[in-house]
Amino acid sequence: MRLHSLKIRNYRVFQKVDLEFGDDVIGIIGNNGAGKSSIVEAVAWALYGQQTARSGKDEIKSSFADAADNCEVILNFSINGEDYQIVRRLVGKGERPEVQLYRGEASDSVGVNETQQYIKELLGLDWKGFLTSFLARQQELNTLSDLQPARRRDHLAGMLGIEKLDKVISRVKEDAKLDREKAELLASQLAEGDQIEGRIAELTRKNTELGRIVTKLKEQKKQAEAEVRKVTEQYTNFQKARSEWSQLTARIEAAEKSRYELYRQEKNLHQEADNFETQAVEADRLKLKVVELPLLRKQQDNLKAARSHLELRRQLTAQSNDLDSECAQIQSSLVSVETEINQITEELSRIPATAKEKSVQLQRKLEETREQYSRCRGEKEALTAQITKLNKQMGQIAQFGPDSVCDRCLRPLGDDLPAIKKHLTDEMTQLHQQESVFVSKLDVLKTKGTNLKEEVAQLDKSLTRQGELQIKQESMLKQKDSLHQRQVDVEKRLSDVRHRLEQTSPVEFDEEKLKQIVEQIASLEKAEASLNQLLGSLARRPTVKQELIEISSRLVDINAEVSSLTKEREDLDFSEKEFESCRHGFDEAQGKLETARKEYVAASTELEVTAKELETQLERLENLNKIREQVDELRTSQYYEQKLSVLFGEFREHLVSRIRPTLADISSRLIAEMTDGRYSMVELDEKYNLRLLDANQYFGINRFSGGEKDLANLCLRLAISLALTESAGLSRSFIILDEVFGSQDTHRKELILNALRNLKQRFSQIFLITHVEDIRDQVETLIEVTAQNNSWSRVEIYGQN
Repeated sequence: MRLHSLKIRNYRVFQKVDLEFGDDVIGIIGNNGAGKSSIVEAVAWALYGQQTARSGKDEIKSSFADAADNCEVILNFSINGEDYQIVRRLVGKGERPEVQLYRGEASDSVGVNETQQYIKELLGLDWKGFLTSFLARQQELNTLSDLQPARRRDHLAGMLGIEKLDKVISRVKEDAKLDREKAELLASQLAEGDQIEGRIAELTRKNTELGRIVTKLKEQKKQAEAEVRKVTEQYTNFQKARSEWSQLTARIEAAEKSRYELYRQEKNLHQEADNFETQAVEADRLKLKVVELPLLRKQQDNLKAARSHLELRRQLTAQSNDLDSECAQIQSSLVSVETEINQITEELSRIPATAKEKSVQLQRKLEETREQYSRCRGEKEALTAQITKLNKQMGQIAQFGPDSVCDRCLRPLGDDLPAIKKHLTDEMTQLHQQESVFVSKLDVLKTKGTNLKEEVAQLDKSLTRQGELQIKQESMLKQKDSLHQRQVDVEKRLSDVRHRLEQTSPVEFDEEKLKQIVEQIASLEKAEASLNQLLGSLARRPTVKQELIEISSRLVDINAEVSSLTKEREDLDFSEKEFESCRHGFDEAQGKLETARKEYVAASTELEVTAKELETQLERLENLNKIREQVDELRTSQYYEQKLSVLFGEFREHLVSRIRPTLADISSRLIAEMTDGRYSMVELDEKYNLRLLDANQYFGINRFSGGEKDLANLCLRLAISLALTESAGLSRSFIILDEVFGSQDTHRKELILNALRNLKQRFSQIFLITHVEDIRDQVETLIEVTAQNNSWSRVEIYGQN
């Protein structure tokens, strides 16, 4: 795999970076925190996405970029002569992930999940395998030698991908255990087989006996049904005769009741006829008494009309007085409203017409001042944080002197201490000067903001008062119009009342005389009511005579009907005793039939339940036979899974035994070149302890100096990368070495660089990430990353056409 170019937009500390890579040893230098490693991380992020990032998605896009800007990385690379381009973005404010992969000019994959799987298959590596194959860090080199043997072995197994085989072995063992547990669980169910077979035999016998009983009960039910049909016919005939007898009895009773009612009516009519003569005499007397009633009613009507006329004049006079008072109140209210309107108009004239526009302008200026203050304060706080961090770093250097370690590679500063102290002192002076400028600027902005805030508050107060007065003015004008309209209405009503009062002349009225006439009329009306009642009663004389004739005729007919119905009932020859005897026989036959039916249903139900249970037990027996087959299959699977786990374990041991000599051989060639022949052989024992050949004898690397120890670990790490890329089918590829020089002296650094150049046949591109300045002139291409104050990092490229 070869990298051709990298384009970065708004990624971490980079705004815009365009890089092209040749087949060189490429140095990436810069101070700690400038963003050197971010270039390498951009390559990994473009290929594998978020899973390779050392932070969350919200920290990948640069904090210096606008919210709407996209974060984008475009990587061009080739594998086995095929050119590829991958474009990965975080789009817009929501930072929506997008990714496209092109092979040549054609789109090969779109979408996060699809592209991630495509890259994994294309490189033959997942993201962990990619980092292990192409990236070596100083911290990782230290880990190789500092871990305990067991953990070192596991760590190297993870780097080489052997842990995947371990997972497969564990999975096979787990499957064997699961099959064994399933087989044991199913085998425990087979113990009830004998019990089920015994129950089947018992149910078969019971089923046969119940079938015989059901057949017998069915015959008994048929006999009971025949007996019921026989007695039902007799009982039906008796019921018909009894119904006719009951109907005749009811008709006789109804006729006798009608005859009794006619006798009662005849008696009442004779009494009414005897009272007619007395009523006629009383009626003549009352006629003479009520002759004066029409004249008295006319006098009463005239007196009531006079009383109503006087009441109307009184009401009109009261209305006239009330309306006069209301007119005076309305006029007084109009004067008060006019006075208040004039006061509001005068106060409004004192408020400037341009107050609202001026308030908007001042608000805008105040908002701009606030934004300037907030931005300035943020920049000052960032400077203060840098000063604090720098003070801490300088304090550590002052405390430990040349023994101070680099916060990146964790190696002593040594002879570089004076230059580093001078650089830190100059940087501290510059930061303090910038901080003073920001403090002065903050004071000016704060004073300006306070003055603008007071002006805005005063104008807002005037505008609020103006709004209140305008609302009140509008309300008062509406009130004035309402009072004028009300005044017109009241004056019109007053004119109408006065006109009606002039047309209503005074009259005479005697209340006592009206009272006497009312009492006389009431007395005569009672006599008139009695007269009307008597006249109504006397009008019934002809009717009463005719009703007496009709009742006599109807009595003759009813007596004849009663005699006829009584004779017809006697001719029916019906006996209630015989009817009860027949009904008793019918009920007894019905009871026997019901008993036979219940016994038949109970026996049939029991037979059905027994047959159902027999069917269930047969199904259970069939299921047990299937379980026996499953147990045999599971035990067979368990046997082969156990054999497979043993074979996988033996294969793992074989694989490990082959990897150790391969890694040792590659590491030996590398260390021989990097030490100019001082050390020529490297050995990895069974615990993966790294040992060097010195004076024809192997020693553990803890015996050697820190630089030699780092060098041995570097050779082993390069050997791992070579082995992994070869297994992935990547014959020529690149390697990234992050801060691997550690405590090496100048001569050893030159040897390492020469050895790395000799690896070009295997690694066409070698990237060196370091803060060590003295490699600047020893690499073919140099990428220098410089952090700017409170802004993006700058990238400069040297030695590239």
